[in-house]
Amino acid sequence: MDRTRLKSLGSLVSALALAALLPVLVALWVGDGVEKLLTGDSATVHSVTQCVEGGGQLPAAHCYGTWAFADGRTASGEITGAEVAAGDTIFAGDGWAYDSTSPLHWRIWTPVTIFGAGAAALTASWLSYRRSRDAPAPGRSREDEH
Repeated sequence: MDRTRLKSLGSLVSALALAALLPVLVALWVGDGVEKLLTGDSATVHSVTQCVEGGGQLPAAHCYGTWAFADGRTASGEITGAEVAAGDTIFAGDGWAYDSTSPLHWRIWTPVTIFGAGAAALTASWLSYRRSRDAPAPGRSREDEH
């Protein structure tokens, strides 16, 4: 096998390995958010002990408090998002909570959308490359090449 063909084969293997690895990385990145959306439930805030403003270089705004689920279970911890008060409805699990499901959807759909757009752009680029490579040279027909 000549050096040029070997280099081309190495590039193809690298591209395929990257293409196989990227979906795994995206799945790992969004996995926690997906798990929370699937396992979380609406809850009612019982008490709030402290709220911290966030944004910019600071962590997201959050409060610490306790909440109860419709089935009677209770939990406590950090409630991420806007300031909440006793009686507010939140989306929560055991030890975690959000003021709504919106931050979780952002954490999931933003990287998925970016990955999907990147995959579509790479596919379009690859198809364009294949078409241009397989097209006959200007002024020649396919029959002239054989």
